[in-house]
Amino acid sequence: MSGYPYRLLTAWVAALALAWLAFSSPWNVGLNLLLGTFALALALLAIVIVTRHRRAQQRASQPVLQALNATLDMLPGDIRRNTPLILVVGDAHGAPARAFGEALVTITDAAIWVRVDDPTRLAHVAAALRRWRAGQGPDAVAYLAAADLARDAAVQDAGLRRWRSAIGESSRALGYAIPVCVAVYMADSTGMPDTCPWFGISGTAPLQAAGLPTPIAWRLQQYGQAAMPSERESRMLRAARLDALARWAADALLPALGESQRDGYRHGRPARVSAFGVTATAGVPAADSLYASYVAKITALAHASSTGRPDAQGIRYPLPAALIQGIAQQPVRRALPLALAHAFAWLALAFCAAAAASAWQNRALVARVMQDMARYRAIGPEHDAARVDALQAIKRDRDLLDGYARTGVPLRLGLGFYRGTAFLTPLNALIAGYQPPAPPPATIELDSLSLFRSGSATLAPGSNRVMFGALEMIKAHPEKRVLVAGHTDATGAPAANLRLSEARAASVRDWLADAAGLPPTHFAIQGYGDTRPKAANDTDAGRAANRRVEITLVPDCRDTSRGDRTPPGRSACSFQ
Repeated sequence: MSGYPYRLLTAWVAALALAWLAFSSPWNVGLNLLLGTFALALALLAIVIVTRHRRAQQRASQPVLQALNATLDMLPGDIRRNTPLILVVGDAHGAPARAFGEALVTITDAAIWVRVDDPTRLAHVAAALRRWRAGQGPDAVAYLAAADLARDAAVQDAGLRRWRSAIGESSRALGYAIPVCVAVYMADSTGMPDTCPWFGISGTAPLQAAGLPTPIAWRLQQYGQAAMPSERESRMLRAARLDALARWAADALLPALGESQRDGYRHGRPARVSAFGVTATAGVPAADSLYASYVAKITALAHASSTGRPDAQGIRYPLPAALIQGIAQQPVRRALPLALAHAFAWLALAFCAAAAASAWQNRALVARVMQDMARYRAIGPEHDAARVDALQAIKRDRDLLDGYARTGVPLRLGLGFYRGTAFLTPLNALIAGYQPPAPPPATIELDSLSLFRSGSATLAPGSNRVMFGALEMIKAHPEKRVLVAGHTDATGAPAANLRLSEARAASVRDWLADAAGLPPTHFAIQGYGDTRPKAANDTDAGRAANRRVEITLVPDCRDTSRGDRTPPGRSACSFQ
């Protein structure tokens, strides 16, 4: 794999996000669908952007790659990896064109030189060359500047900042800070027969502009002193002008490329300048260039040219092969291991998110079950309706946990965080321990006129037939006590009515106790007189309904463990 698989990794991240929403999300289905749609749309948009960027990269780098392939056809196959590859850029005055001519690629013994004229294409070409070299990116960027052709400081500064931004974008595309070599040329009319060497510094560490002129001046001094006596004056003059050139370049070129500026955020981070050098080429220096103005300020040297533009026809700039010797060759950076590492990192992140969601949902499940259990326990038996509602919630919890135990815990609750199994036993115990409330007491109502004569508490002949139903009910529930309550209408004095109702209840109690074979203590009597009417007493029908005897079965309220006994003639429980 020669290029980083951005589209494949984007699809992988989208698949992880959709899987998390489908199997681990704690949110509702509607929100999960909305988020899934958004994630899918975002992934498709990213793939479209990467595809368009890749096509633009191919269009920008196609001429360079074609020239490279045509040039390297006759060379050994390993040359693309074993030979340094340098991207050559330059000022707007055409310094790279003077070094390359019409070609886009030049191969020397020192390196493969690839010319890029447009700053917007530099990042595309750099990324394409990294794929062409099977993961080994360009080793450096060489910035070529012709000092005698620069006449406008604003134009020069703007061009430097554009290349600085392009180099920063290329470093981001390649994944490393690409080293920069700054090579500066000047026209020399001294007529020296030898070829001028490069004077500069090259290394792996970034260079500081303020410290560069001094070591270069020392080397230039040695260069001038080593000349033959007949050539010493001309060589010393060349050395002096090269020293001035180095100082001018350190002041005018390097700060815009390699040092932090106030507008650094607008033009990208500083370039990593690792090599710098100056040289002289044959030609006529221009008296109106920025470099000439700088020399005039610091020296008394005169120029041998007129104020017109120097003739550059036939002048070929040498490539700075000597300056790149100290720049280390870039290692091979395979895209596949990096992509696999990123894919694994996203997988680990998705697993952590799934684990966090599982822990959160398990905590919510445990809190809900415990809350339902506590709510059921807090409701007393006297509030049976609320207790039944709480019991239904407990049954739903039990059924849910039992389903997980039988069919398996879902992924959103799994991953080692599930704690629901421990709650099955207490839930089943609460469900099994529920006891419905006792049914309301069974009551039989007897008409007093069918039992007694008016104003009498003695049972009338034949009244026993009326009480057979009550007798059968008492025999069917021997474990329950019997309450016999007498009632009268409002005719007569209330005190007399109260005594009459209690006497009638006692008569019925005595007959039932004898007929059922139960002790009198099994019964309780209560006389209410006219205090609890069923109907209004102002009509004959209402008064007839109020004259009655009620026989009711009630639970035995005695605490037999303490030997409690209800005295004869007293109520076994508290009746109101």
